[in-house]
Amino acid sequence: MNKTRRLFVGIPLSPALRKRLTQERETWPEEAVIFTAPDNLHVTLFFLGFVREEAVADVCLRVGEVCRSTESFELVWSGIRLMDSEESPKTIWLTGEPSDALRSLREAIEKEFASFITEKKVYRPHMTLAKIKKSKWLKLDEKPKLREKLLLIEPVDTVAVFESFSLEGKRRYEQIDTFPLL
Repeated sequence: MNKTRRLFVGIPLSPALRKRLTQERETWPEEAVIFTAPDNLHVTLFFLGFVREEAVADVCLRVGEVCRSTESFELVWSGIRLMDSEESPKTIWLTGEPSDALRSLREAIEKEFASFITEKKVYRPHMTLAKIKKSKWLKLDEKPKLREKLLLIEPVDTVAVFESFSLEGKRRYEQIDTFPLL
């Protein structure tokens, strides 16, 4: 039987941004949200899906090749927003601004893994900070104030291949390999 691993390419966060985002969430009602574990915070660039074990090394090699020709850049984070809507909330995102450097990196990775694409989606940098427990959220007398406008700047100098798996009923994202940008 062929073993597979659920993989994606993403940007790991600096410890400083991870800490800042954890502090940002302190006022959110724990009974109405499921926080993304601080170690799981990342920016997804490209979801590969289930990859055969024997192909993982090749995936890492190909991501490394893209990174060797990509310059470091900065991501600008501009707000924390409730996604989909006030009436039907699903998640809380940190949203980022479009960036030519990020677009170029994502396109290069997408081109490298064109066979993995099932549907073309519009991409905007974001990070899921929490999932909403809809019924409990809607029952809150006072909804938490989300900082819809903020300015955080994160240097991007590393890309990683992550594995997504479940451990003791909780989703975990573990870096398999990391690759420095120029």
